[in-house]
Amino acid sequence: MRFAIVVLAAMAAFLGPNFVRASWQDDAAMMSETSSEPRLVAAMFRSSWCGACRILEPRIEDVREELGESADVDWVRFNFTWGQRDGVRDLAVEEGIEEVYDQFAGGTGFLVLMDRETGQVFEIVTMQYGRDEIREAVERWMLVVDRIEAGEEV
Repeated sequence: MRFAIVVLAAMAAFLGPNFVRASWQDDAAMMSETSSEPRLVAAMFRSSWCGACRILEPRIEDVREELGESADVDWVRFNFTWGQRDGVRDLAVEEGIEEVYDQFAGGTGFLVLMDRETGQVFEIVTMQYGRDEIREAVERWMLVVDRIEAGEEV
């Protein structure tokens, strides 16, 4: 009996933070509230058992909060916890990024910054990126997308 309680407590301590930090949704319902979708997509490939995700996600969340609602970025989260795949590809199709999803599906512990319209992957953010580097990468690609949309040469 004690062993079971210890195991449950250890699992709660290990997995708990991943379930508490749910500020970005895995479904597209919240993301489709705005009428126009941002061209820059930040797609997180994650799982609750992924060590790199535990390092990277709080950094991404901090950057996301710093940039705020005004940032023209569509934040998408593909959650492969417990081997979940049902509905995850549906989210990719709904977001219009199924090619990138198909390329990276099943991998975890990274954030893909990409152009929704062309499918071009700009950068893959890993746990080696600090908060400042993540913010710089997102801001850099926001500027690039703005220049592309304005018809400027990049």
